[in-house]
Amino acid sequence: MVTLQHPRARPPQRPDESMSLLNDLFAKPLEPGYEEVAARERAAGVDTSAAGRRRFSPILIVGAAALGLLLTIAALQVQNNAAVVSSERQGLIDRIRAEDERVSRLQDNVETLESEISGLEASLLENSAAGRQLRAEVEQLQARAGSIAVTGPGVVITIDDADPESFDNPELAAVQDIDLQQVVNGLWAAGAEAISINGQRITSLTAIRQVDNIVKINYRPTQSPFEVTAIGDTRSLPSEFGDGPGGQWLRHFDLQFDVRSEESLEIPAGNTSLLHAQPGEAR
Repeated sequence: MVTLQHPRARPPQRPDESMSLLNDLFAKPLEPGYEEVAARERAAGVDTSAAGRRRFSPILIVGAAALGLLLTIAALQVQNNAAVVSSERQGLIDRIRAEDERVSRLQDNVETLESEISGLEASLLENSAAGRQLRAEVEQLQARAGSIAVTGPGVVITIDDADPESFDNPELAAVQDIDLQQVVNGLWAAGAEAISINGQRITSLTAIRQVDNIVKINYRPTQSPFEVTAIGDTRSLPSEFGDGPGGQWLRHFDLQFDVRSEESLEIPAGNTSLLHAQPGEAR
């Protein structure tokens, strides 16, 4: 009896034929070329076992030891460099803090001396009517220049950072130096007579600058929230500021701010010392 077979039919398969690749791998773990080399080494009496390779590979051992030594030296060098950088950074921080404290002490000394000078001037000018009138005029000029402390009604504006989630870059949510500049200009335009930010008097010599995300006023570092104090007419100052360029700027950039009126505020004196400018002759 002849059995007919379909042209595309496959001959009977071994049960494990689908695993022939795995079978070959286990049956012949080495390529033919590698197997031939291993056979020649065995015929020459060379130990090709794993133990033999480990036993007769001194170069490999020396290389591994050298590599380990190099890695150890590199790790120690990185640690030493990190320690040096950290030490230098801490040293700079300590120097900055020491300089800030020195500036604060000098500023206190300046304020004390200016107060003593004002007292001496007042005592000398009190001796006559002309002197008292001159004293009043001098005090008005000093108040406008910011060289003496002033009191009066006004507003207090508290400004804080915007919501960081509203910005792709969260750092843009922080109050910037330009924000405070716009607020100060808006207060002058609204009729403010004297302004301070976080206790720093704003005068014609005041610098509001930002360095590495730190806002400095009169070269003194400050941070949020910023409390802006302005003396002026409490009936018009809050509304004119809110409707003016200062309030519009804060709302445009979603900065948090609050405006409240106060019947009695005190603004400290500022530094108005001139090193090079001298009064000119009247024309």
